Amino acid sequence: MDKQIFWLASYPKSGNTLLRYILIALFFTEDGRFNFSNSKLISQFDQTIIIKKNKHIFGNNFNKLGDIKIFYKFLDKLQSKKSLGFKNDFIFLKTHAGMFKIDDNAFSKIENTRGYIYIIRDPRDVCISNAKHNGITFDKSIDMMLNENTIINWVTKKEDEETFDQNMQPKSLMSSWNRHVISWTKLNWSIPYLILKYEDLVYDKKNTLQKIILFFEKNYNFRFHNINKKILNILETTEFKKFREYEEKEGFAEATGFSNFFSVGKKNQWKEKLTISQIKRIEKKFGKLMKSFNYKLSVEF
Repeated sequence: MDKQIFWLASYPKSGNTLLRYILIALFFTEDGRFNFSNSKLISQFDQTIIIKKNKHIFGNNFNKLGDIKIFYKFLDKLQSKKSLGFKNDFIFLKTHAGMFKIDDNAFSKIENTRGYIYIIRDPRDVCISNAKHNGITFDKSIDMMLNENTIINWVTKKEDEETFDQNMQPKSLMSSWNRHVISWTKLNWSIPYLILKYEDLVYDKKNTLQKIILFFEKNYNFRFHNINKKILNILETTEFKKFREYEEKEGFAEATGFSNFFSVGKKNQWKEKLTISQIKRIEKKFGKLMKSFNYKLSVEF
């Protein structure tokens, strides 16, 4: 292994898609103008097409991939450059998996990892977006965020649904919101990493973009051409409003059918949407970690 993956990690509904589109415009265009036709230049690791392309890796265990303990034994092999099928120096990959071990098998290893960016969002707003995305109540969404055993299914395209039925569906351990955040932000690996807040990515995008650029220049000696022009075009073409307009006109593959993928994107929705008891459930469990990221609590415990 040669540190071939740069992870873009987050708990679901925390801004990973926006980050991907910004990085696509930054790294894969000449002028910094994002276009949806290029949106697959950074893809998600947790999708069954990768498994289907590397079926030989699993041998007699292929039909047992629904067992997460068995599945995690093969993640290291799935993350090789050959399995991922790219020829460049490294690859950006999105994931919603927590950086956990199952038995002695980790989601990923430092030997595979060039670096990572982790995005954190106010869990009170995550609760709302997660509920809309999955068509569940806010209480169910909170239950999911509190549950340390929460798992998430790998993305399966329609043409692969027959191969990966419910019993064979590969899964990743996501765990609770706080354990997920800690698993990445306290990883203690000797590789470059950057922690970003969703709210800064949306409301202070220019400064956050400059922080991203500096991170890659400082740690990887990247030199971006026409950077001032790129920054202006990235800011213009990655506005939430433009994403929502595109989805309404063309649809969006990552939408679940319960609501638009690009729904609202605002911060502090929880103040109007959640009840006091719901807010208390979130803050009581996550309050200490929230305060460490400067999310102000409405209740002190």
